[in-house]
Amino acid sequence: MTTMLIVEDDPAWRALYQMELGSQFKVYEAVDGLQALSLLDRVQPDIILLDLKLPRMDGLDFLRAMDRKGIRTPVVVCSGMLPEDARALFPGIRLAQKSADLRYLLGAIRDTLGTGWQAPRRPAAGPDWLD
Repeated sequence: MTTMLIVEDDPAWRALYQMELGSQFKVYEAVDGLQALSLLDRVQPDIILLDLKLPRMDGLDFLRAMDRKGIRTPVVVCSGMLPEDARALFPGIRLAQKSADLRYLLGAIRDTLGTGWQAPRRPAAGPDWLD
């Protein structure tokens, strides 16, 4: 099974990601960049989902630390604080605007992992009496 490391300090977002992606990935969680760095060698994730605004070590410092260590794990940055020039700041890293419907995130994961990965199926529309 493909392994994902979610680096997110907000427990509500971690729960949403776990609920959406837990059936497709073996998910590990870290609440900041320092904890994520300590997990990298043990977990060896196939993909990292990273918020930028984190306590202790933020997402940018985490990316710099990964680069210094020569770690080339694919990263999807999912943040509500993407700067205007984000694509230039993060060459080779997929970006996804943080949104509760997760379509941007799922698209970025698919782009990162390739066409072999399928997003989780969403339930069909509810019964007619719900309309």
